Amino acid sequence: MDFGGDIGLWQRKIAEGLEGTSRRLAVFEALAISSGQAVLDLGCGGGHLVRDIALAVGDSGRVVGLDASKEQITAARSLCADITVAELIEGDSTNLPFENASFDCLASIQMLEYVPDVDAAISEARRVLKPGSKAALISVLWDHWRFHGAEPELNDKMHEVFREHCFHQMLPMEIPTKLKLAGFDGIVQKPIAFMNNTMHENAFSLWAAKLVAAFAVGKSVDEKEAALWLDQLETADTEGRFGFVSVPVLTTAIATSR
Repeated sequence: MDFGGDIGLWQRKIAEGLEGTSRRLAVFEALAISSGQAVLDLGCGGGHLVRDIALAVGDSGRVVGLDASKEQITAARSLCADITVAELIEGDSTNLPFENASFDCLASIQMLEYVPDVDAAISEARRVLKPGSKAALISVLWDHWRFHGAEPELNDKMHEVFREHCFHQMLPMEIPTKLKLAGFDGIVQKPIAFMNNTMHENAFSLWAAKLVAAFAVGKSVDEKEAALWLDQLETADTEGRFGFVSVPVLTTAIATSR
């Protein structure tokens, strides 16, 4: 999925909203960020978590945000322009440009499911972490990510097409084994599910619906169908029968000694 253009903008709107803020807080608390640490954010998007972490690690720390999207890195650099300890890099999570054991902890919010060779990305994450360091990863159970309120047949079609947007639909179910094989232990998982029953501008659901519609056009869905689906969701919102549910899962793990 290309996170440039409007899709990148809507992703940043999601990150700035209530649910995006809650996800960052969950990761921040799981990592127990403290001053002086070196932290890597894989799939940093618009840089919101990088900024949060940089303010915590202080001038003696280091925060690196890496993302495959040039546009997202540009946005992140703008957001973090006044943060001297933040470094934003366009790069590949399966080939990280860092020495072994470079970081005290690692974060990744909803990025790994977009990497075709997710095992390579997890292996690289372990390589750049110091032994005993913690990783905090959020991925989504996409089978349970769903809008409610549109006409059922069209709604099913939109969701089915959207499955193509990432490579790993149910990564939280697979990631414990993948982490163990890569050299992690102490793996703990916690669902951080949420529900929206409206589509206001500070709700995940509004921007996510726009993203789904834009992605679907040209993939067995035409512009009229996508627009109709959005209209049906807006009508459901007005009539008080709209709903959206997502089940992200926070996975934490400790890098073992090798």
